[in-house]
Amino acid sequence: MGLFDFFKKKNPPQEHPLTPFEEIMKKASGDVAYRAAFYKELIANKLTVITSGDEPYQEGEKVLREATIVGIYSYADGRIPVFTSPGRIMDKNIIKERVRFMEMNATDLLKIIGGATILLNPYSDFGKELLPAEVKRILDGTILGSHKQMVMEKDTQVRIGQPAVYPHDIVNNLCRLYKERPTVKAAYIAWIHYPESNEPPHYIFALDISGDKSEVFSETGFIAKQSLKPEEFIDIVKLSSSGEGIDNYFLSQEPFYRS
Repeated sequence: MGLFDFFKKKNPPQEHPLTPFEEIMKKASGDVAYRAAFYKELIANKLTVITSGDEPYQEGEKVLREATIVGIYSYADGRIPVFTSPGRIMDKNIIKERVRFMEMNATDLLKIIGGATILLNPYSDFGKELLPAEVKRILDGTILGSHKQMVMEKDTQVRIGQPAVYPHDIVNNLCRLYKERPTVKAAYIAWIHYPESNEPPHYIFALDISGDKSEVFSETGFIAKQSLKPEEFIDIVKLSSSGEGIDNYFLSQEPFYRS
């Protein structure tokens, strides 16, 4: 399965109400605009695994002592079922008896089992396969990609205009993202080329944004990348009201998004 392949099952409605994170995961299964949020929320939440042991089942919470060995249930092919909450274990009544489970901080659990393929919520209406390479990128923080800040140290000639091929999918996905990000006041798009560089012409997005821009920039780049060819890339800039340089161009255009 691909990096962003969520799987769905046509089954009766779930009996357990969705947690806020599960609501995001459900949206991400069909909407690119929520997939960056899915990864961020995944690492910030707790995850649950089924455990094995010989002692009788006892309900309640336990504190594991240091060096305690816990058996984590896996399928015959080595894949490990992981759940976003204990209630998801019983979805669809596939598991008919109560089982032992362990709930852990996602970061700690993924470090333990990240070498295996993970099936997230395998019995639910929606789920996701997490491959080892994907888990590694979640843990090292590179899953959303990275962007570098470019500083023009001298006057630089640019060619800028509206793109001949308008990226409707990217723009629509970004509009849905920005509706969830109140710091974004407006967003603009253009097609830019730096003749003095070796870079090909490409899309550039200018955001009228307040506060810290790094998180929204990462999400913007991640979402745009889902619709681009592997060799394509984008620039993202914070719009200034100075009216200088390319800011003047964007301020003369209609934004594709306005809050």
